[in-house]
Amino acid sequence: MDRRTFLKASAAVSTSATALGTAWQEAFAQAGKPVTIAFFVKNVTNPFWKGCRIGAEKAAKELGVNLEVVAPTKPDNIEEQTRLVEDWIVKKPDAFVFVPVDYKALVPSIQKVNKAGIPVVGYNNIMTDVELVSYIGSNDEKIGYEVSTFVFKSMGGKGKIIHIDGVPAASTAQARKRGLERALKDNPGIELLTSQPGQYRRLVAVQVFENLMQRYPDIDAVVCANDDMAVGVAETLAAAGRGKTKVTGVDGIPDATAAIAAGKMFATADFSGHDQAYLAVTAAVRHLRKQPVPKEIELPIVVVDKQNVAGFMKTPEERSVPNWDKVVAAQKG
Repeated sequence: MDRRTFLKASAAVSTSATALGTAWQEAFAQAGKPVTIAFFVKNVTNPFWKGCRIGAEKAAKELGVNLEVVAPTKPDNIEEQTRLVEDWIVKKPDAFVFVPVDYKALVPSIQKVNKAGIPVVGYNNIMTDVELVSYIGSNDEKIGYEVSTFVFKSMGGKGKIIHIDGVPAASTAQARKRGLERALKDNPGIELLTSQPGQYRRLVAVQVFENLMQRYPDIDAVVCANDDMAVGVAETLAAAGRGKTKVTGVDGIPDATAAIAAGKMFATADFSGHDQAYLAVTAAVRHLRKQPVPKEIELPIVVVDKQNVAGFMKTPEERSVPNWDKVVAAQKG
């Protein structure tokens, strides 16, 4: 599916939607309650989450609501995110837009949010055993499969690879690894040398991969669970004079698309946090306005390489926002 067709930009909200938003804001203002969305990210170090924040801020600005960005100071820290959720239950925002650091460990916390009567829209990492107004994300297992299959095909179905995993407890990492494993079954000529966690962080991934390079002199490709790690791995390979090794990631962050354009990285998948967050905040506001919201929105998967990277090189600030109506209509197809 053509992503540009699927997510055609809308430069501004329609006049009728703006009028509705204004009337809705005034109603809340008369009740003495400002409209506030608590928007959660996993950390403030990964560029992916910056893209999420910017997408969320665009939606909040268009829809006329207050957005409070909530993030642990220690990246992906379960205990801190748990405390933050409890703090925000006390503050009683109008809605949570939430991504869990750990999709199992945070279930009791979100159940408390449910009991407090605060609506929750999930994005990026699916959760079970909690009540969600809607979930917005992509099929991570399919992402892992598509990216892996893409690089395996470029290798002629033969060669040795290393997998740099994300945060093992993260549902995205688990699903992407399952996708890789399925692609390996489909390509018996590909040998997986090892799989090691890089915690979705560039520095950690570099440290892990430097050790792996010493152990494995012949590596044809490195499949990374996200772009932040992939960029670090690609830079490490280039510094070691092993730039012919193909490196793939997931997310489509600016550093990765620039590396692909420069021939330093092989491919990524567009896992637009910007679009996910924009749609998630929009879903939360629509729910508060008693407008219809699908229970789930799944974004399409697009593999990005040197052939099509030019269309994906905009920064989150420059990216157009998805059109809600067209995104929802595409779910029915």
